[in-house]
Amino acid sequence: MTVALARLAELVERESGIVVKESQMQALVAALRRVSPETTAEALLAGDDPIEHSLLLGRLVDQLAVQETFFLREPSELEAIDWDRLLALARARGAGEVSVWVAACASGEEAYSVAMLATEAFGHGRPPVSILATDISATALRRAEDGVYSERSVRELSPQRHDRFLVREGRRSVVGEQLRSLVRLRRHNLVAEPSPPPGEVPFDLVLCRNVLIYFGSDTAERVVGSLRSALHPGGDLILGAADRLASSARRLGAIAAGDATPARGRQATRSRRPRTPRARHRSSAKRVMAEDPLDAEANFVRGLSALADGDPQAAVESLRRALYVEPSFALAAFQLARAHDLQGDEQAARRAYARTLRALASDTDRSRLLIRPGDVGEIAAACRARLARL
Repeated sequence: MTVALARLAELVERESGIVVKESQMQALVAALRRVSPETTAEALLAGDDPIEHSLLLGRLVDQLAVQETFFLREPSELEAIDWDRLLALARARGAGEVSVWVAACASGEEAYSVAMLATEAFGHGRPPVSILATDISATALRRAEDGVYSERSVRELSPQRHDRFLVREGRRSVVGEQLRSLVRLRRHNLVAEPSPPPGEVPFDLVLCRNVLIYFGSDTAERVVGSLRSALHPGGDLILGAADRLASSARRLGAIAAGDATPARGRQATRSRRPRTPRARHRSSAKRVMAEDPLDAEANFVRGLSALADGDPQAAVESLRRALYVEPSFALAAFQLARAHDLQGDEQAARRAYARTLRALASDTDRSRLLIRPGDVGEIAAACRARLARL
């Protein structure tokens, strides 16, 4: 790996949030060749034309971004949106419609799915909903604007929904005007630009599903905070299940620690600085492990803490112990895959993601105590997407 390639990988992560590990440098080189065969990493970094530099970098990000989506992907959370409550919230502040932001919308299927469900929820006529759909990829946004999709993209739609909202053209399906009229498309960079996007007001509902898993943990946490700041008080933020796990190790650790290792006899003192929640959960895990070094959930919490601390090697050791005790512990397998991903060990990451899929299919999976049933499909979809990319 050259110094220029390493610097280019850092630039890509800084500008887009996409992590390019050392083991993926050849993929970065190949993407750059597809963008501009005559441009090297050194030339792109040294470019003195800011417009050309921005265009090349944007096209490079287009090549690296994962655009895996389809209509009504893992629909349980989408179908649970309380549109009546959101409309009441909007009207209470004097607005006439629910404002929605679908962040990182890729080629548009998610935004049009939300428009479809809102139309059904409100019944007749044009629903009181306005949807902003954004993505970093100009190529993906052009596909969303075209609104033309393959059979694979519409495979989850019932014939009734399909015929109501889309038009068949041979083997392709075209989004109808009813949905198009509800969706605005614009380019936005979740990592490098503020939220809400410049010129936009806060939203009643923000969706960003299975995107943060591709970011580093610090970037993911920062983006989640930014998305929350883009909401009106009382608004809803919907993340993918895999994103919640990837970006919220501290909170998941809190759940696991609270369920598995309740605090016993903890005393507070005025002279001591209060410990952070993560420190308390880590301390609880240590106490349990002192009594039983093979406690699966304690090792799981310890692994989460190590991931949150930026120590994937320590996370690997703890999560492997958790899986030694509980081979079907899917969340431990998923976090182990993330830890291998962060280390750049693609072969080990592939094995762990595949193991997660097997464990999610197990009826004895301990993880089902910690995640909602509807999240299983989201996590499985994220694992399949990572396996495809790896």
